[in-house]
Amino acid sequence: MNNFSDLLFIFRFMPVFFIIYIMAPPKRRSLVLCLGSLVFYAFGDFRFLAVLLAAVIINYAAGKFTFEENRIMLIIIAALDAGMLMTFKILSQYVNSSLLPLGISFFTFKMISYQADLYMGKFRKQPSLLRTATYFVMFPQIISGPIMRYDPKVKNKLWLTRKRDKSFGRRVADGLSALEDGLSYFIAGLAMKVLVADRFAMFWNEIGRIGYDSLSTPLAWLGAAGYSMNLYFDFWGYSLMAGGLGVALGYPFITNFDQPYAADSVRDFYRRWHATLGAWFRDYVYIPLGGSRCGEAAVIRNLFVVWLLTGIWHGITFNFILWGMLLFAIICWERFLAERFPGLFKVLGRLHVYILIPLTWVIFAINDFRRLGQYFSRLFPFFGGSGIEGDFVRILGTYKFLFLIGFLLMIPQLYQLFLKYRKNKIVTVLLLILFWYCVSVSANSAGNPFMYFKF
Repeated sequence: MNNFSDLLFIFRFMPVFFIIYIMAPPKRRSLVLCLGSLVFYAFGDFRFLAVLLAAVIINYAAGKFTFEENRIMLIIIAALDAGMLMTFKILSQYVNSSLLPLGISFFTFKMISYQADLYMGKFRKQPSLLRTATYFVMFPQIISGPIMRYDPKVKNKLWLTRKRDKSFGRRVADGLSALEDGLSYFIAGLAMKVLVADRFAMFWNEIGRIGYDSLSTPLAWLGAAGYSMNLYFDFWGYSLMAGGLGVALGYPFITNFDQPYAADSVRDFYRRWHATLGAWFRDYVYIPLGGSRCGEAAVIRNLFVVWLLTGIWHGITFNFILWGMLLFAIICWERFLAERFPGLFKVLGRLHVYILIPLTWVIFAINDFRRLGQYFSRLFPFFGGSGIEGDFVRILGTYKFLFLIGFLLMIPQLYQLFLKYRKNKIVTVLLLILFWYCVSVSANSAGNPFMYFKF
Protein backbone atom coordinates (compact mmCIF):
# COMPACT_ATOMS: atom_id res chain seq x y z
CA MET A 1 0.00 0.00 0.00
CA ASN A 2 3.04 2.29 0.23
CA ASN A 3 2.88 2.77 -3.56
CA PHE A 4 0.66 5.75 -4.47
CA SER A 5 -0.46 3.98 -7.65
CA ASP A 6 -1.53 0.90 -5.68
CA LEU A 7 -5.31 0.39 -5.78
CA LEU A 8 -5.33 -0.40 -2.06
CA PHE A 9 -3.91 3.05 -1.40
CA ILE A 10 -6.27 4.77 -3.83
CA PHE A 11 -9.51 3.07 -2.79
CA ARG A 12 -8.91 2.22 0.86
CA PHE A 13 -6.32 4.30 2.64
CA MET A 14 -6.84 7.58 0.80
CA PRO A 15 -10.66 7.81 1.08
CA VAL A 16 -10.74 6.78 4.75
CA PHE A 17 -7.89 9.10 5.69
CA PHE A 18 -9.26 12.19 3.90
CA ILE A 19 -12.78 11.71 5.27
CA ILE A 20 -11.37 11.72 8.80
CA TYR A 21 -8.93 14.52 8.04
CA ILE A 22 -11.48 16.87 6.47
CA MET A 23 -14.10 16.27 9.15
CA ALA A 24 -11.66 16.72 12.03
CA PRO A 25 -11.46 20.11 13.78
CA PRO A 26 -8.49 22.15 12.52
CA LYS A 27 -6.65 21.79 15.84
CA ARG A 28 -6.81 17.99 15.54
CA ARG A 29 -5.75 17.67 11.90
CA SER A 30 -2.05 17.61 12.76
CA LEU A 31 -2.71 14.60 15.02
CA VAL A 32 -4.80 12.90 12.31
CA LEU A 33 -2.02 13.44 9.76
CA CYS A 34 0.64 12.10 12.11
CA LEU A 35 -1.30 8.97 13.10
CA GLY A 36 -2.48 8.35 9.53
CA SER A 37 1.10 8.62 8.28
CA LEU A 38 2.31 6.10 10.84
CA VAL A 39 -0.43 3.70 9.76
CA PHE A 40 0.61 4.23 6.14
CA TYR A 41 4.24 3.51 7.01
CA ALA A 42 3.33 0.44 9.07
CA PHE A 43 1.42 -1.07 6.13
CA GLY A 44 4.49 -0.48 3.97
CA ASP A 45 6.94 -2.17 6.34
CA PHE A 46 5.86 -2.71 9.94
CA ARG A 47 9.30 -4.11 10.88
CA PHE A 48 10.93 -0.67 10.78
CA LEU A 49 8.17 1.39 12.37
CA ALA A 50 10.09 1.23 15.68
CA VAL A 51 13.21 2.57 13.93
CA LEU A 52 11.24 5.53 12.56
CA LEU A 53 9.61 6.28 15.93
CA ALA A 54 12.94 6.06 17.76
CA ALA A 55 14.55 8.44 15.24
CA VAL A 56 11.66 10.90 15.67
CA ILE A 57 11.87 10.89 19.47
CA ILE A 58 15.68 11.13 19.57
CA ASN A 59 15.72 14.00 17.10
CA TYR A 60 13.01 15.87 18.98
CA ALA A 61 14.89 15.46 22.26
CA ALA A 62 18.17 16.55 20.67
CA GLY A 63 16.40 19.55 19.15
CA LYS A 64 16.00 21.05 22.62
CA PHE A 65 19.79 21.42 22.73
CA THR A 66 20.46 22.38 19.11
CA PHE A 67 17.80 25.11 19.48
CA GLU A 68 20.04 26.59 22.17
CA GLU A 69 22.91 26.70 19.63
CA ASN A 70 24.70 23.73 21.15
CA ARG A 71 27.22 22.95 18.40
CA ILE A 72 28.40 19.72 19.99
CA MET A 73 24.85 18.35 20.12
CA LEU A 74 24.30 19.34 16.49
CA ILE A 75 27.39 17.38 15.46
CA ILE A 76 26.36 14.38 17.58
CA ILE A 77 22.78 14.14 16.33
CA ALA A 78 23.76 14.76 12.70
CA ALA A 79 26.39 12.02 13.01
CA LEU A 80 23.82 9.67 14.57
CA ASP A 81 21.32 10.33 11.77
CA ALA A 82 23.94 9.92 9.05
CA GLY A 83 25.32 6.83 10.80
CA MET A 84 21.86 5.27 10.95
CA LEU A 85 21.41 5.88 7.23
CA MET A 86 24.80 4.42 6.30
CA THR A 87 24.38 1.41 8.60
CA PHE A 88 21.11 0.37 6.99
CA LYS A 89 22.47 1.01 3.48
CA ILE A 90 25.46 -1.25 4.20
CA LEU A 91 23.22 -3.94 5.71
CA SER A 92 20.90 -3.84 2.71
CA GLN A 93 23.82 -4.04 0.29
CA TYR A 94 25.93 -6.74 1.93
CA VAL A 95 23.50 -8.73 4.10
CA ASN A 96 19.94 -8.55 2.76
CA SER A 97 18.26 -5.97 0.52
CA SER A 98 15.12 -6.14 2.68
CA LEU A 99 17.03 -4.52 5.56
CA LEU A 100 16.64 -1.00 4.14
CA PRO A 101 13.79 0.81 5.93
CA LEU A 102 11.31 2.50 3.64
CA GLY A 103 12.12 6.14 3.01
CA ILE A 104 15.14 6.23 5.32
CA SER A 105 17.17 8.36 2.89
CA PHE A 106 14.40 10.95 2.86
CA PHE A 107 13.30 11.17 6.48
CA THR A 108 16.94 11.14 7.63
CA PHE A 109 17.72 14.20 5.51
CA LYS A 110 14.63 15.96 6.87
CA MET A 111 15.89 15.26 10.38
CA ILE A 112 19.37 16.60 9.68
CA SER A 113 18.05 19.78 8.05
CA TYR A 114 15.65 20.25 10.99
CA GLN A 115 18.55 20.11 13.46
CA ALA A 116 20.68 22.48 11.36
CA ASP A 117 17.83 24.98 11.04
CA LEU A 118 17.21 24.86 14.79
CA TYR A 119 20.90 25.52 15.42
CA MET A 120 20.98 28.43 12.97
CA GLY A 121 18.03 30.08 14.71
CA LYS A 122 15.52 29.87 11.86
CA PHE A 123 12.67 29.20 14.35
CA ARG A 124 11.50 31.51 17.15
CA LYS A 125 10.78 28.46 19.27
CA GLN A 126 11.19 24.73 18.94
CA PRO A 127 8.07 23.12 17.40
CA SER A 128 6.04 20.80 19.61
CA LEU A 129 6.60 17.04 19.57
CA LEU A 130 3.41 16.57 17.54
CA ARG A 131 4.36 19.17 14.92
CA THR A 132 7.89 17.80 14.72
CA ALA A 133 6.72 14.20 14.35
CA THR A 134 4.13 15.19 11.75
CA TYR A 135 6.81 16.96 9.72
CA PHE A 136 9.10 13.92 9.84
CA VAL A 137 6.52 11.23 9.03
CA MET A 138 3.84 12.85 6.82
CA PHE A 139 2.91 10.18 4.30
CA PRO A 140 3.04 12.16 1.02
CA GLN A 141 6.79 12.65 1.55
CA ILE A 142 8.16 9.91 3.77
CA ILE A 143 8.77 7.26 1.10
CA SER A 144 10.46 9.20 -1.72
CA GLY A 145 10.35 12.88 -0.82
CA PRO A 146 10.21 15.70 -1.66
CA ILE A 147 12.58 16.75 1.12
CA MET A 148 10.50 19.60 2.48
CA ARG A 149 12.04 21.91 5.11
CA TYR A 150 10.20 22.71 8.31
CA ASP A 151 9.11 26.31 7.87
CA PRO A 152 6.79 27.87 10.47
CA LYS A 153 5.98 30.62 7.95
CA VAL A 154 4.31 28.12 5.61
CA LYS A 155 0.75 27.82 6.87
CA ASN A 156 -1.56 24.91 6.27
CA LYS A 157 -4.72 26.71 5.20
CA LEU A 158 -6.94 23.85 6.41
CA TRP A 159 -5.58 24.14 9.96
CA LEU A 160 -6.68 27.77 10.11
CA THR A 161 -10.28 28.60 10.93
CA ARG A 162 -12.06 31.49 9.24
CA LYS A 163 -12.66 34.48 11.47
CA ARG A 164 -16.27 34.92 10.36
CA ASP A 165 -17.26 31.37 9.57
CA LYS A 166 -15.94 28.50 11.71
CA SER A 167 -18.87 26.21 10.98
CA PHE A 168 -18.46 22.52 10.28
CA GLY A 169 -20.00 22.95 6.83
CA ARG A 170 -17.57 25.71 5.87
CA ARG A 171 -14.58 23.64 7.05
CA VAL A 172 -15.72 20.62 5.05
CA ALA A 173 -16.27 22.77 1.95
CA ASP A 174 -12.74 24.18 2.24
CA GLY A 175 -11.36 20.67 2.70
CA LEU A 176 -13.17 19.35 -0.36
CA SER A 177 -11.94 22.29 -2.44
CA ALA A 178 -8.33 21.55 -1.45
CA LEU A 179 -8.89 17.85 -2.12
CA GLU A 180 -10.23 18.56 -5.61
CA ASP A 181 -7.23 20.73 -6.46
CA GLY A 182 -4.79 18.16 -5.07
CA LEU A 183 -6.43 15.32 -6.97
CA SER A 184 -5.85 17.10 -10.28
CA TYR A 185 -2.09 16.85 -9.68
CA PHE A 186 -2.46 13.34 -8.31
CA ILE A 187 -4.32 12.05 -11.40
CA ALA A 188 -1.81 13.68 -13.76
CA GLY A 189 0.99 11.96 -11.86
CA LEU A 190 -0.86 8.66 -11.81
CA ALA A 191 -1.19 8.80 -15.60
CA MET A 192 2.53 9.57 -15.95
CA LYS A 193 3.33 6.54 -13.84
CA VAL A 194 0.83 3.94 -15.06
CA LEU A 195 0.44 4.87 -18.72
CA VAL A 196 3.92 6.13 -19.58
CA ALA A 197 6.64 5.20 -17.07
CA ASP A 198 5.50 1.59 -16.65
CA ARG A 199 5.44 1.17 -20.44
CA PHE A 200 9.00 2.44 -20.70
CA ALA A 201 9.90 -0.02 -17.92
CA MET A 202 8.60 -2.80 -20.19
CA PHE A 203 10.80 -1.46 -22.99
CA TRP A 204 13.88 -1.42 -20.73
CA ASN A 205 13.14 -4.97 -19.56
CA GLU A 206 12.99 -6.08 -23.19
CA ILE A 207 16.41 -4.51 -23.77
CA GLY A 208 17.68 -6.62 -20.88
CA ARG A 209 16.13 -9.82 -22.23
CA ILE A 210 17.90 -9.35 -25.56
CA GLY A 211 21.22 -9.13 -23.69
CA TYR A 212 23.43 -6.06 -23.60
CA ASP A 213 26.21 -7.75 -25.57
CA SER A 214 23.73 -8.57 -28.38
CA LEU A 215 22.34 -5.06 -28.92
CA SER A 216 22.98 -3.20 -32.10
CA THR A 217 24.41 0.27 -31.62
CA PRO A 218 21.19 2.07 -32.67
CA LEU A 219 19.18 -0.03 -30.21
CA ALA A 220 21.69 0.61 -27.42
CA TRP A 221 21.21 4.36 -27.90
CA LEU A 222 17.44 3.91 -28.07
CA GLY A 223 17.69 1.92 -24.85
CA ALA A 224 19.54 4.77 -23.14
CA ALA A 225 16.83 7.19 -24.28
CA GLY A 226 14.09 4.80 -23.17
CA TYR A 227 15.55 4.29 -19.70
CA SER A 228 15.96 8.07 -19.35
CA MET A 229 12.26 8.49 -20.14
CA ASN A 230 11.35 5.64 -17.80
CA LEU A 231 13.09 7.37 -14.90
CA TYR A 232 11.85 10.80 -15.99
CA PHE A 233 8.14 9.95 -16.07
CA ASP A 234 8.37 7.66 -13.05
CA PHE A 235 9.86 10.38 -10.87
CA TRP A 236 7.80 13.19 -12.39
CA GLY A 237 4.68 11.09 -11.85
CA TYR A 238 5.63 10.45 -8.24
CA SER A 239 6.45 14.14 -7.66
CA LEU A 240 3.06 15.23 -9.04
CA MET A 241 1.24 12.67 -6.90
CA ALA A 242 3.16 13.58 -3.73
CA GLY A 243 2.73 17.30 -4.39
CA GLY A 244 -0.98 16.79 -5.08
CA LEU A 245 -1.47 14.93 -1.82
CA GLY A 246 0.25 17.82 -0.05
CA VAL A 247 -2.14 20.28 -1.71
CA ALA A 248 -5.09 18.13 -0.65
CA LEU A 249 -3.78 18.38 2.93
CA GLY A 250 -3.77 22.17 2.68
CA TYR A 251 -0.08 22.80 1.91
CA PRO A 252 1.34 24.72 -1.07
CA PHE A 253 2.46 22.59 -4.02
CA ILE A 254 6.16 21.72 -3.79
CA THR A 255 7.97 21.83 -7.12
CA ASN A 256 10.43 18.94 -6.99
CA PHE A 257 10.70 18.43 -10.73
CA ASP A 258 10.93 21.45 -13.00
CA GLN A 259 11.15 20.36 -16.66
CA PRO A 260 14.80 19.21 -16.41
CA TYR A 261 15.19 18.45 -20.12
CA ALA A 262 14.50 22.10 -20.84
CA ALA A 263 17.80 22.84 -19.05
CA ASP A 264 20.66 24.51 -20.90
CA SER A 265 23.43 22.61 -19.07
CA VAL A 266 24.01 19.69 -16.73
CA ARG A 267 24.33 22.19 -13.87
CA ASP A 268 20.92 23.58 -14.73
CA PHE A 269 19.53 20.05 -15.17
CA TYR A 270 20.28 19.19 -11.54
CA ARG A 271 18.73 22.40 -10.30
CA ARG A 272 15.51 21.11 -11.85
CA TRP A 273 15.75 17.33 -11.29
CA HIS A 274 14.89 16.32 -7.70
CA ALA A 275 15.13 20.01 -6.86
CA THR A 276 14.62 19.56 -3.11
CA LEU A 277 17.51 17.08 -2.87
CA GLY A 278 19.80 19.40 -4.82
CA ALA A 279 18.79 22.32 -2.61
CA TRP A 280 19.48 20.20 0.49
CA PHE A 281 23.04 19.44 -0.61
CA ARG A 282 23.55 23.10 -1.57
CA ASP A 283 22.36 24.48 1.77
CA TYR A 284 23.72 21.88 4.18
CA VAL A 285 26.93 20.68 2.47
CA TYR A 286 28.11 22.97 -0.36
CA ILE A 287 27.56 26.37 1.30
CA PRO A 288 28.90 25.30 4.75
CA LEU A 289 32.06 24.08 2.98
CA GLY A 290 32.49 27.55 1.52
CA GLY A 291 30.31 27.29 -1.57
CA SER A 292 31.51 29.41 -4.47
CA ARG A 293 32.99 32.14 -2.28
CA CYS A 294 36.49 30.64 -2.28
CA GLY A 295 39.11 29.94 -4.93
CA GLU A 296 38.69 27.53 -7.82
CA ALA A 297 40.54 24.70 -6.08
CA ALA A 298 38.24 24.93 -3.04
CA VAL A 299 35.13 25.13 -5.25
CA ILE A 300 36.24 21.96 -7.05
CA ARG A 301 36.75 20.30 -3.66
CA ASN A 302 33.29 21.36 -2.53
CA LEU A 303 31.69 20.05 -5.72
CA PHE A 304 33.58 16.78 -5.33
CA VAL A 305 32.24 16.29 -1.80
CA VAL A 306 28.68 17.11 -2.87
CA TRP A 307 28.64 14.71 -5.80
CA LEU A 308 30.43 11.95 -3.92
CA LEU A 309 27.79 12.18 -1.17
CA THR A 310 25.03 12.37 -3.80
CA GLY A 311 26.25 9.11 -5.31
CA ILE A 312 26.51 7.45 -1.88
CA TRP A 313 23.03 8.71 -0.96
CA HIS A 314 21.61 6.82 -3.92
CA GLY A 315 23.54 3.65 -3.09
CA ILE A 316 26.94 2.33 -2.06
CA THR A 317 27.49 0.18 -5.17
CA PHE A 318 30.23 1.20 -7.60
CA ASN A 319 27.83 2.40 -10.30
CA PHE A 320 26.30 5.10 -8.09
CA ILE A 321 29.75 6.33 -7.03
CA LEU A 322 30.85 6.33 -10.68
CA TRP A 323 27.64 8.16 -11.64
CA GLY A 324 28.27 10.86 -9.06
CA MET A 325 31.93 11.27 -10.02
CA LEU A 326 31.11 11.50 -13.72
CA LEU A 327 28.57 14.25 -13.03
CA PHE A 328 31.18 16.02 -10.90
CA ALA A 329 33.59 15.93 -13.83
CA ILE A 330 30.98 17.18 -16.32
CA ILE A 331 29.91 20.05 -14.06
CA CYS A 332 33.53 21.10 -13.48
CA TRP A 333 34.12 21.01 -17.24
CA GLU A 334 31.06 23.21 -17.80
CA ARG A 335 31.79 25.65 -15.03
CA PHE A 336 35.52 26.21 -15.41
CA LEU A 337 36.10 25.65 -19.13
CA ALA A 338 33.06 25.43 -21.42
CA GLU A 339 31.22 28.43 -19.96
CA ARG A 340 34.16 30.67 -20.89
CA PHE A 341 32.87 30.50 -24.46
CA PRO A 342 29.21 31.60 -24.08
CA GLY A 343 28.25 31.38 -27.74
CA LEU A 344 29.59 27.84 -28.11
CA PHE A 345 28.21 26.78 -24.74
CA LYS A 346 24.64 27.65 -25.74
CA VAL A 347 24.84 24.69 -28.12
CA LEU A 348 27.22 22.54 -26.12
CA GLY A 349 25.18 22.79 -22.92
CA ARG A 350 22.09 21.48 -24.70
CA LEU A 351 24.08 18.61 -26.17
CA HIS A 352 25.28 17.73 -22.68
CA VAL A 353 21.67 17.44 -21.53
CA TYR A 354 20.46 15.41 -24.50
CA ILE A 355 23.51 13.13 -24.90
CA LEU A 356 25.56 12.99 -21.70
CA ILE A 357 22.62 12.79 -19.29
CA PRO A 358 21.17 9.62 -20.92
CA LEU A 359 24.64 8.05 -20.85
CA THR A 360 24.94 8.76 -17.11
CA TRP A 361 21.52 7.17 -16.57
CA VAL A 362 22.85 3.94 -18.11
CA ILE A 363 25.51 3.91 -15.38
CA PHE A 364 22.76 4.67 -12.86
CA ALA A 365 20.72 1.69 -14.10
CA ILE A 366 23.33 -1.09 -14.35
CA ASN A 367 25.16 -2.05 -11.14
CA ASP A 368 27.22 -4.90 -12.59
CA PHE A 369 30.60 -3.76 -13.93
CA ARG A 370 30.81 -6.46 -16.62
CA ARG A 371 27.29 -5.83 -17.94
CA LEU A 372 27.86 -2.07 -17.87
CA GLY A 373 30.98 -2.60 -19.97
CA GLN A 374 28.96 -4.69 -22.41
CA TYR A 375 26.36 -1.94 -22.78
CA PHE A 376 28.94 0.78 -23.41
CA SER A 377 30.73 -1.46 -25.91
CA ARG A 378 27.49 -1.48 -27.89
CA LEU A 379 27.04 2.29 -27.53
CA PHE A 380 30.58 2.81 -28.82
CA PRO A 381 31.48 -0.30 -30.88
CA PHE A 382 35.12 0.58 -31.49
CA PHE A 383 36.23 -3.04 -31.26
CA GLY A 384 33.83 -4.61 -33.75
CA GLY A 385 30.58 -6.51 -33.33
CA SER A 386 27.31 -5.48 -34.85
CA GLY A 387 24.73 -7.00 -32.52
CA ILE A 388 21.48 -8.47 -33.76
CA GLU A 389 20.58 -7.18 -37.18
CA GLY A 390 17.18 -5.57 -37.47
CA ASP A 391 16.54 -5.38 -33.71
CA PHE A 392 16.29 -1.58 -33.76
CA VAL A 393 13.62 -1.51 -36.49
CA ARG A 394 11.60 -4.28 -34.83
CA ILE A 395 11.56 -2.76 -31.35
CA LEU A 396 11.10 0.81 -32.55
CA GLY A 397 8.09 -0.42 -34.50
CA THR A 398 6.60 -1.73 -31.27
CA TYR A 399 7.34 1.31 -29.12
CA LYS A 400 7.34 4.23 -31.58
CA PHE A 401 4.07 5.71 -30.32
CA LEU A 402 5.27 5.47 -26.73
CA PHE A 403 8.41 7.45 -27.61
CA LEU A 404 6.30 9.97 -29.51
CA ILE A 405 4.04 10.47 -26.48
CA GLY A 406 7.09 10.73 -24.25
CA PHE A 407 8.68 13.45 -26.37
CA LEU A 408 5.40 15.39 -26.55
CA LEU A 409 4.91 15.28 -22.78
CA MET A 410 8.40 16.66 -22.30
CA ILE A 411 7.38 19.92 -24.01
CA PRO A 412 7.20 22.42 -21.10
CA GLN A 413 4.27 24.36 -22.60
CA LEU A 414 1.97 21.33 -22.29
CA TYR A 415 2.47 21.18 -18.54
CA GLN A 416 1.94 24.94 -18.30
CA LEU A 417 -1.40 24.49 -20.07
CA PHE A 418 -2.36 21.83 -17.53
CA LEU A 419 -1.50 24.16 -14.65
CA LYS A 420 -3.50 26.98 -16.20
CA TYR A 421 -6.66 25.00 -17.01
CA ARG A 422 -6.62 22.20 -14.42
CA LYS A 423 -9.69 23.65 -12.64
CA ASN A 424 -11.66 24.02 -15.87
CA LYS A 425 -14.81 21.85 -15.87
CA ILE A 426 -13.95 20.17 -19.16
CA VAL A 427 -10.45 19.38 -17.91
CA THR A 428 -11.96 18.02 -14.70
CA VAL A 429 -14.13 15.62 -16.69
CA LEU A 430 -11.14 14.56 -18.81
CA LEU A 431 -9.11 13.96 -15.65
CA LEU A 432 -11.92 11.84 -14.23
CA ILE A 433 -11.98 9.70 -17.38
CA LEU A 434 -8.18 9.47 -17.28
CA PHE A 435 -8.32 8.36 -13.65
CA TRP A 436 -10.66 5.46 -14.31
CA TYR A 437 -8.64 4.41 -17.33
CA CYS A 438 -5.52 4.32 -15.14
CA VAL A 439 -7.40 2.27 -12.57
CA SER A 440 -8.47 -0.17 -15.27
CA VAL A 441 -4.89 -0.54 -16.49
CA SER A 442 -3.57 -0.97 -12.93
CA ALA A 443 -6.21 -3.59 -12.13
CA ASN A 444 -5.05 -5.67 -15.09
CA SER A 445 -1.31 -5.40 -14.48
CA ALA A 446 1.09 -6.28 -11.70
CA GLY A 447 2.17 -2.65 -11.28
CA ASN A 448 5.68 -1.37 -10.58
CA PRO A 449 6.86 0.44 -7.46
CA PHE A 450 8.31 3.91 -7.97
CA MET A 451 11.98 3.70 -8.90
CA TYR A 452 13.11 6.05 -6.12
CA PHE A 453 11.58 3.75 -3.47
CA LYS A 454 14.83 1.74 -3.39
CA PHE A 455 16.82 4.74 -2.21
